[in-house]
Amino acid sequence: MNGSKISVIVVANELLFRLGLARLLNDDDRLDVIAVSDGEPELLELCRATSVDVVVMDIQLSRTDSIDLVRSIASVCSTTQTLILTSTTDWRVRPAMIAGAAGILLKDTSPQAIRAAVVSVHLGDQVLCNEAARWVLGEAPDTRLTQREAAVLRMAAQGASNAEIAAQLRLGEKTVRNYVSRLYHKLSLSNRAQFTTYAVHADIEGGADRAELAQARDESMVESP
Repeated sequence: MNGSKISVIVVANELLFRLGLARLLNDDDRLDVIAVSDGEPELLELCRATSVDVVVMDIQLSRTDSIDLVRSIASVCSTTQTLILTSTTDWRVRPAMIAGAAGILLKDTSPQAIRAAVVSVHLGDQVLCNEAARWVLGEAPDTRLTQREAAVLRMAAQGASNAEIAAQLRLGEKTVRNYVSRLYHKLSLSNRAQFTTYAVHADIEGGADRAELAQARDESMVESP
């Protein structure tokens, strides 16, 4: 590793994306991409062993929860900064920043701006695209849940079927389906496994505790192809 350069690890699901991003970053004489990863468990040890300066991470990971990974990196590698890339900003912005992310950018940000952001977060600055800044400032679309929506979400996050939710809440199955569809739209989620991830990181009162929800989320990730 060239000590005069900022060391970088790129973390993303898709091989072509992470290799392409690594090449894009290496085009900058200030940066040195020392590794790429899909988020495997060995990543934390690699960060610790190399004292990497910046981790550039796709927020959508299949092998691990990206927000938990940000928190773990901040815990075991206090000098490492994390820059998040995302296709679209959503509810995950604030939990990611609270977990320790130094910046969030959209994937369609120009290569020059992404390279500049890596340098900026390494120097201790916070970098947010306009869309992410609106989420941090509370100006994003309202995602507050009604009591009933929160109850449906909690049970779905624990793996309950629509029929089980209907029986527990004394609702018709069609009504539960309507609530589930509304939650997908309101929270910009696309499947029930994401309900669990949302419930782990968002402030959902009552029901299962964070440990139970995290276990349910991890089990759903293991079962996912």
